[in-house]
Amino acid sequence: MIRVRCRPLRVLLALCLAATLTGCVSGRSRELREEREARVNVYPDNYRADILAALHSYLSDPTHVRNAYVSEPSLKPIGRQNRYATCVRFDARNSDGRYVGSKDVLAVFAGGRFDQFIDESTQLGSANQTSILKELFGPGNDANPAAVLKEQCGAAEYKRFAELEAMTR
Repeated sequence: MIRVRCRPLRVLLALCLAATLTGCVSGRSRELREEREARVNVYPDNYRADILAALHSYLSDPTHVRNAYVSEPSLKPIGRQNRYATCVRFDARNSDGRYVGSKDVLAVFAGGRFDQFIDESTQLGSANQTSILKELFGPGNDANPAAVLKEQCGAAEYKRFAELEAMTR
């Protein structure tokens, strides 16, 4: 009786099958990622109202804001993904009632709704961030918030934001 060894053939067959399945899985994961990105990246139709509501609690004194401007929302590269975001510039008073000078913040949107502000004091990758920014910047990311603001808002086309200037308590 002659015995034929098929071990090399089995190994080759297993490798071909693994390579084929890997291609299917990576293609499907890309499709899932694109679907998730499409659900998250919905244009924020009511972005001004959303920003006003968020700034109402963000500012120490939401009254008498001056020199308020806002840019149109656009898809911006934030961290590893694109998100709708808009730049907001304003001069608000601190808790002592003094104006602190012009400040820029980046309002990030998810699913067509306001998600979070990024300003110079934002701790990127910290535990108290919303899930969107954790996903964008990830844990341990050493991105500088000031650099993110400068990159995203440096060339923004601002329009007057009279609703912010007229905000009351």
